[in-house]
Amino acid sequence: MNFEWTTNENAKMTMTIYETNITLNKAACHYFDDVAYVLLGLDKDKKCIGVKPVTKEDLNHNIYDKSQLHRISLGKSYGRISNKAFIEQVSDLFELDFTQEQNYKFDASYDVVHHIMTAHL
Repeated sequence: MNFEWTTNENAKMTMTIYETNITLNKAACHYFDDVAYVLLGLDKDKKCIGVKPVTKEDLNHNIYDKSQLHRISLGKSYGRISNKAFIEQVSDLFELDFTQEQNYKFDASYDVVHHIMTAHL
């Protein structure tokens, strides 16, 4: 038998970049259930975006500068991080043209060791 198994699209983590925000699908939000803030980062060499949850403990110990914190808003089926300046930086660096496309959707993965969700552009 030569079965080709299909992917469960509901379990697939997705990061969608819009002109003003990054939206995570329900499967991706699982890692951000108990947080209100995240860090956003770019790896120019590997051409990827990183989103790191900031725990309440991190906030209580002032581990990260407040200027680095970005609020994540969680809905029933999505999570949204609004930061137009970051999106402009991403679109310039990776040549995303929002006049041509309304959004850009990327597969995401979560590094459980470093606690970072990444999407390769």
